[in-house]
Amino acid sequence: MEHEDFLEQGETLSEEGLFEEALARFEQALASSPDNPEVIEAVGRTLLNLDRLEEAEASFLDALELDPEWAGPRMGLALVALRRDEPFKIVHHLERAIEADPEYPDAYVELGRYYGIMGEGSLAKATFERWTVRNPGDADMLINAGLTLFDAADYAQALEFFEAAMSVAEDPEGEQESGARTFRANSLDMLGRYPEAVAAYEEVIDEMPDWWEAHANLGICHARNGYMDEAEAAFRRGLEDCPGSPEIRDELAAHLLAQEKNLEEALKLSEEAVALGRDEVRHLYTLGEARLATNDENGAAEAYRSVLDLDPADPNAHLELGLLCERGGDVATAEEHFVEALKEDPANPRALYSYASLYYTADDLETAEELLARAVAMDPSYSPALSALASIRARRGEYGVALDYIEKAVEAGEDDAGHFERALEFAPLRTNPRFRRLLSIMNGAPG
Repeated sequence: MEHEDFLEQGETLSEEGLFEEALARFEQALASSPDNPEVIEAVGRTLLNLDRLEEAEASFLDALELDPEWAGPRMGLALVALRRDEPFKIVHHLERAIEADPEYPDAYVELGRYYGIMGEGSLAKATFERWTVRNPGDADMLINAGLTLFDAADYAQALEFFEAAMSVAEDPEGEQESGARTFRANSLDMLGRYPEAVAAYEEVIDEMPDWWEAHANLGICHARNGYMDEAEAAFRRGLEDCPGSPEIRDELAAHLLAQEKNLEEALKLSEEAVALGRDEVRHLYTLGEARLATNDENGAAEAYRSVLDLDPADPNAHLELGLLCERGGDVATAEEHFVEALKEDPANPRALYSYASLYYTADDLETAEELLARAVAMDPSYSPALSALASIRARRGEYGVALDYIEKAVEAGEDDAGHFERALEFAPLRTNPRFRRLLSIMNGAPG
């Protein structure tokens, strides 16, 4: 068999996500044609998908040595640098890819997105414009530019790109234009132009009623602006127009859960969403929340374990499982999950607070305080951590500092006056005027 046949088989397997099998085919192709840069680059891509970064990098460098003007290996090296969070190398390799092939759009997309992630909106915009100035009719690139700037919270610039995409979109199915118009409506909403956003969503729905994204985003727009009944109506209309959509089911279920209404319906919808879109993590999270809301903790744990089946390092699933284990008295397993959550997301104040609670319960106040201080450093307005720090200081008899933390917690939204009234460590403060004032604020009195 010729190396072209092995290469073709490998590409097919890779597209199906069968990377180990794909690598075996590419290695057979390499044995037949050891100096073929296309084969070597394919090996590198597959090694990258298998997270074997050092070997992938070596393959891309070998391919580049054989064909210095090919953008493909440069893109591979840039993706390796992205995995390693090496900013200079990311930009260097993407710029060199553009130099090697100025007509290779993926390099502009990756570079623009990277600048957007880094908060460099002006550089992201300039990168996309380097392409769109020469290719003004590329609606996909204009949409990519708009999405990047939207994610960077530059909604005005995003709006301009989406409107430009609308004006040049030509795909026969109409998906480009509908996507651009939906994203334009999102931008209008984020710019505070609610009536215009609603009208824009409605226009898309009138023309393409089976475009689930418009229904979902219209519901989200209503909810963001405080119109909860309208939001629910939008989701329900979306379910009528898109009866096979797991996304609409998920959005309606999440809305019902947030409103604490129709919990059994929310559970049914979330189960249907998972059945229709099993590999979507967000559907599994909604299912976990729905099962918790209906007092099925074992079912919730099963949903979060399913998330870990898809992504063993998912920090939020580890956190939720840790909380469930702690509630069930399995402290050792809870700690394991909290540690895993913090490995992936060390700045998550909720994970830090949850982990601290284990030490607080075990009377290791010093370690608990250290973790809580980290949580507050990450988010100074995270009221659970502030309240817990108040408890620690009160247990030590440092009532002035405890009151300072309670005040900060109240400013951050703490309203559980009953906890402070009942907790024994605050008993010496029950006649303190400042403490009484803070309790009255938590009970609804003016500040």
